[in-house]
Amino acid sequence: MQTHHSDPDIRIQQARELFDEGREVPSQWVRDEVMRSWLRSREHGLSPVEQVLLNATPCKELPHIRDRHQQLMSYAEPEMRRLFRSLGSAGWVLACLEREGRSIKYFGNDSPSYKVLGVALNSGIDLSEGVVGTNGPGCALIEHRPSVVCGNEHFLHELRDLSCVAVPIFDPAGKLVGALNASKPYDGRPVGILESVALTTRAVENRMVGDLSGALVLALHYRPELSDSPMRGLIHFGEDGEVLGANPSARQMLGLDFLEQSQGGVCFRDLFSCHPDEIWRSQHRPIEVECYNGSRLYLQTETQRRKPFSANVRPETKQPSPFPAFFVDASLKPLFEKARRAFKHGVPVLINGETGTGKEVLARWLHVEGPSPKGAFVAVNCSAIPAGLIESELFGYADGAFTGARRGGAKGKFEEACGGTLFLDEIGDMPTEFQARLLRVLQERTVTRLGEERPRPISFSLICATHRDLEVLMEKGGFRDDLYYRVNGLRVALPALREREELDSMIDHLLALIARPEGASTLTPEARKLLNSHDWKGNIRELKQALNLGQALSDLGTIEVDHLPDEIKVNRPSVSAPNAIPGMLLADAERKAVCAVLEKHDNNVSAASRELGITRATLYRKIKRFGLWS
Repeated sequence: MQTHHSDPDIRIQQARELFDEGREVPSQWVRDEVMRSWLRSREHGLSPVEQVLLNATPCKELPHIRDRHQQLMSYAEPEMRRLFRSLGSAGWVLACLEREGRSIKYFGNDSPSYKVLGVALNSGIDLSEGVVGTNGPGCALIEHRPSVVCGNEHFLHELRDLSCVAVPIFDPAGKLVGALNASKPYDGRPVGILESVALTTRAVENRMVGDLSGALVLALHYRPELSDSPMRGLIHFGEDGEVLGANPSARQMLGLDFLEQSQGGVCFRDLFSCHPDEIWRSQHRPIEVECYNGSRLYLQTETQRRKPFSANVRPETKQPSPFPAFFVDASLKPLFEKARRAFKHGVPVLINGETGTGKEVLARWLHVEGPSPKGAFVAVNCSAIPAGLIESELFGYADGAFTGARRGGAKGKFEEACGGTLFLDEIGDMPTEFQARLLRVLQERTVTRLGEERPRPISFSLICATHRDLEVLMEKGGFRDDLYYRVNGLRVALPALREREELDSMIDHLLALIARPEGASTLTPEARKLLNSHDWKGNIRELKQALNLGQALSDLGTIEVDHLPDEIKVNRPSVSAPNAIPGMLLADAERKAVCAVLEKHDNNVSAASRELGITRATLYRKIKRFGLWS
């Protein structure tokens, strides 16, 4: 098989040599998702020359794995057979993996040249990133997004002759359950099957939603003609109108994850303005409906087992979802009000913050309070769209623009946001080659679909978000200066959870939010102290998961230290500090250290926090916890 070496291949090889030597790799030589995976692989202690797969032993747990995932495979196997009939003749082999990374089912080729693929993907083989390093399915499972890994992008040398295209699979509750992967020997050519694998994955997810035991399944989309296409959203309701599950497309269009975080259980009346009887009378024809967040979608019945729940009508007086009270420290309210006023008058907003700080929550609130609340809120994760799909996803395409293009073409995200709000999440991860095209769209307010020459006028409000420092990226050439000044009309910096001064009130609000019917759980004083001292790298998302676990493990409604995650319990003051006075507990040592530094700087909090290496807000919390100031 002839291999075609391209400039990107040579650059990847050079980047890998620099990486293996421990030297700095230029940011534009390798994709960010690959570099993140290389770094994780190195942290796992893997060596590029290890023969992990060739030395792999048969998995003794394979029967148990297959039994455990029998339901997943009942949905996935028919779709995999259909895809293999289409791609197998081109040399592609398929595998379905569980979320832990083991292969459950393999559709392969018996040719001797595919021996490595059979070894790598056969049932029972562990392809998790921690075991075999950077690879397509391993990255998809870690990053929860489609992944393409080819040639020298693989961490292990034994995999560098392969191409991998993987897409994660999510269940109707939005939880990761596995991944679908296609692989073939790498010949240097770009892979062009990501769309096919993604559509097959969507079909698997749609089977899961349709198989729930409920009363009504609705299909929805921004365009009526696509409400019965593979791109449609699907949402399943129970007999009382409660949401039983939805596919990822519906969850994104409706902001379902945001609603569930804000108010717990979600019903039909929380989502749509129409009466359920309108769905009954539509006779499988799409009807236009206003959603709770002001967007408008076309709905039609996908499956209806009985007459819908007529009692669950959305009240006429229902207002847009208020901004979650737990999200705002008193000190931040003036900034959010400033952002609301600026955005309402057409000023683009740039949101900075670590993962889990609530960037999309703020963006959705600004949309509801902004100039076009009845338009669509279209969220685009710039780091989650592979380079091969970003052009068609953002700009759309004309009929026949490429092989497999949908008849009649399709809108891109820019057009879908027309008349509403476009939210570009993680814009700092957008490839530089597409930044210039985005800038032109923002300047000219027109978009040209792939395969067309005629520009289409568009108009939308713009919100961008990133966890990166765009000014530093500009200095390194990773982000365009002119685009930065176009998107940075007003910058809002969301503080990390460890920097907040009102952590206790946020804990109490989250406890009320996840409360059981019999009432909210309470925390023992020791458990609350541990929560206050944790650094919360995952921010609000991590805190909520910790409280969810605590509530699940507590029998009497009181969350104790032993009910909290292990990574939080490591700070439990139960052992002596290494250099502490004999008998002194860790908390005592910490208190004495804080007292000493404060005394050294005459109670100057700014100077003391700098010496301690913590933020002022964290130091204030410690002062309050230790009762140092009255």
